[in-house]
Amino acid sequence: MMISGEKVIIRSLEATDLSKIVTWTLDEEVNRFLESDYPKNLSDCVAWLQEVQSNRLAQHFAITTVDNQLIGDIELDHISWRSGDAELRIRIGEKSLWDKGYGTDAVLTLIDYAFTRMSLKRIYLRVYAANRRAVRCYEKAGFRKEGRLRRRSQAGDMEEVYLMRILRDEYLHSPQRQTA
Repeated sequence: MMISGEKVIIRSLEATDLSKIVTWTLDEEVNRFLESDYPKNLSDCVAWLQEVQSNRLAQHFAITTVDNQLIGDIELDHISWRSGDAELRIRIGEKSLWDKGYGTDAVLTLIDYAFTRMSLKRIYLRVYAANRRAVRCYEKAGFRKEGRLRRRSQAGDMEEVYLMRILRDEYLHSPQRQTA
């Protein structure tokens, strides 16, 4: 599977991506706000990739630049096929490409796929309020804050988390919608 955006291509994860996945997982700055079960060494990666590829309730993809440089990963998790809901997560692992629009393009590309090809109705996410880069990305993509909660971060501090969502009808009628 391959989906093209303006700046990125979203494609299936491959075995050749695994060393980068581990590198990003071990980088504290990349993972400061991330809550996921990424493998921390290459020996765990093969089983992780098989699990990711066989999970019917999640779709996990690689994000590359248009010239095929792997820069991150993105997923729809907790897919509820009956209600049409899924949770979005994204990670741009290449820090030199932060704040250059790659994350926003990847989010827009994936939500377009989710709404137009997967027939999902709502995509939601959780994001730490302190993660201003991510909040800005999601808002540019059309997500709206739906609620707030406080939870303990990986560092052990209490932090505010925004619950955000976008509905298919909102997206299909928004200026953010990409036209293919």
